[in-house]
Amino acid sequence: MKKKHVRMKNSAMTFYIVVLAFLLIFIGNKIFDQNDFYFTEDNNLTTIEAEVTEISDTNFNDDGSILFFCKMLNGEQKNKEVSAVQFSDAYFDAPVKLVEVGDKIYLGDATSYNVGVDWFLYDYERFHGVLWLGIAFAVLLLFFGQVKGFKTIISIMYTCATIFLVFLPAVLAGHNIYLCALTLCIFITVMSLLIVQGATTKCLSAVLGSLGGLFIVSGITVMMSGILKLTGLTSEDSLYLMQMDLPQPLDLKAVIFASIIIGAMGAVLDIAVDIVAALNELHNHAPHMTMSQTLKSGIVIGQDIVGSMSNTLILAYIGSSLSLILLVLVNSGSMTELLNSELIVVEILQALAGSIGILFTIPITSISFGLLYRKGKANHQQSIVSTNLKEDLTVNGGETE
Repeated sequence: MKKKHVRMKNSAMTFYIVVLAFLLIFIGNKIFDQNDFYFTEDNNLTTIEAEVTEISDTNFNDDGSILFFCKMLNGEQKNKEVSAVQFSDAYFDAPVKLVEVGDKIYLGDATSYNVGVDWFLYDYERFHGVLWLGIAFAVLLLFFGQVKGFKTIISIMYTCATIFLVFLPAVLAGHNIYLCALTLCIFITVMSLLIVQGATTKCLSAVLGSLGGLFIVSGITVMMSGILKLTGLTSEDSLYLMQMDLPQPLDLKAVIFASIIIGAMGAVLDIAVDIVAALNELHNHAPHMTMSQTLKSGIVIGQDIVGSMSNTLILAYIGSSLSLILLVLVNSGSMTELLNSELIVVEILQALAGSIGILFTIPITSISFGLLYRKGKANHQQSIVSTNLKEDLTVNGGETE
């Protein structure tokens, strides 16, 4: 009965946290999302989803373009069959996915190109493939994680919603990127842990450890940005960001700061949760562990995790920028020139700052868990003593009467 009551209490607490997080995201979106900078009519192209039904000519207009027929799948001309063209690009000798019968595509308006047809292949339809993969991931989470898997799905949805519905609109609206990035990381850390772990000592310890590591990463990033004299101009994307018509120009150094701490947040959060889970299991079997023993155990556990986690960060950053790294490598005259490239320096800074944050997360999490566990244990013992005392007084009082 007591366990059932605890489960009901935890379920109610999780529900309240989910509702509160939703309200905060909703309010944040209403405050920051001015919707004047993206998905505007000026950037909108007339695109219609279609399915290719026939390939008509593989050398249309004698330039290698492909003429094909397709059936409209949406819009006012739904189910109508039209002709369209896939342009060839003579400037780039690169492999191109040639259109085939059965392909789901998006058509663009070609009336202004004077090529003999009204439509051209704008792009292939790709989102549904990703959507099915996402559904498979969710099913596997539910299968292996069960209740916690379901909570994890909610946490992931809220994390994505916070980034795309609150953080990015706030940045584009001209708000302080440093403050927005820190607030985002704090909110996601607290929200995700509360939803998945519940309001427990484990959760609070992981929150304190994660935030400690996050602030270390933030401090290192700000300090090194000045020492390394970073400008934020790491690629052509940075130039495009500078040229956007926004209320005020984006601070590219702040964008680098945000990318580093957001990237490191996942690794820091992961190692804090791992250490807390291991320490909690140790204390369940050895409840009389001292503070020094807890700290030592946490560090030993962290030593086994930190190597793979640091490699994960480095590989993730290299993998995400592999094309740019290859480009810089080919166009560098020497190793010195390569290592002084701001793009390479920023990648190294990301990996090192995140790894240092992980290292500090280990003792911070261990100390937090040790202190909170001892306090919780002391409160629990005091509660037991108070209950026993009341029972003794009640029994003694009954005998006196």
